Amino acid sequence: MKHVRVTIEGEEHISLEGVAECYECEVTWLVEVYNLGLLGPGRIVEETVVIQSQMLDRVAEVIRMSVYQGIDLAVVAAVLDID
Repeated sequence: MKHVRVTIEGEEHISLEGVAECYECEVTWLVEVYNLGLLGPGRIVEETVVIQSQMLDRVAEVIRMSVYQGIDLAVVAAVLDID
């Protein structure tokens, strides 16, 4: 169950593997981003982390800041006001 898309309590969720495929980035990097709290609260579905699909814009923003602009993820979290 890698590229899972599920509905939980009426909200669409997508696995980190599915997000990585969509944005052509590494799953390990996304896990780091997720662990910093940058992708909101996730859920575990069949041992796979899924995030709300509405967080895809946040993923794009984090990729832009971290990957393309070279900003450290801790700084990204501070700029995006994540505790």
